[in-house]
Amino acid sequence: MIEIIPAILTKDSSEFADMVKEIMPFSKKIHLDIADGVFVPNKTIGGIEELKAVEGGLEITVHLMIKNPEEQISDWLKTSAVGYVFHIEATEKAGELIKIIKENKKRVGIALNPQTPIETVMPYIDQIDFVHFMTVEPGFYGSKFVEPVLDKISELRRLYSGMIISVDGGVTPETAPKLVKAGVNILISGSYIFKSSDIGEAMKNLEKAVGM
Repeated sequence: MIEIIPAILTKDSSEFADMVKEIMPFSKKIHLDIADGVFVPNKTIGGIEELKAVEGGLEITVHLMIKNPEEQISDWLKTSAVGYVFHIEATEKAGELIKIIKENKKRVGIALNPQTPIETVMPYIDQIDFVHFMTVEPGFYGSKFVEPVLDKISELRRLYSGMIISVDGGVTPETAPKLVKAGVNILISGSYIFKSSDIGEAMKNLEKAVGM
């Protein structure tokens, strides 16, 4: 089954609240991008306080594009988020981080930047719930789709047929079918959805593109 999940990336708390309200009629799942201005050049809302104000009924997965996420994870685990994605490139304590998140009964995924080999995730593959491929350089809405990542997705799918694979970046009706063909289960789309004039129509266009 294919899922399409909207991604929110913003520097402004009030804009975050508005974006949540905009998407709620169309999706009960949200992918929240958090950037620290260190691991990636962009900086977003902090996210922890903003999540406290979100009403129930939403499943929010937090994408931590931050250096040393293990230093903040205890605070994040106090929020209502159902899962967390961290970058293998951002920490030397991936095993500890996975253990803490799983002990708190949350889902955990490892994100790979476009240039990162899939071998880096192999030591943790049996401990995580999904692998998260970046198909753009992380940190900004609307970055250019990195086509060679498709081969990495196909290879991971070949090696681990049951693994959930999500992808983030440059997801449009043009790229979505290629991603699904490569083996993706979850399509994360930010700028295509939120920068469209009609969010509902944008969601439908993505669904139609992958035969949903």
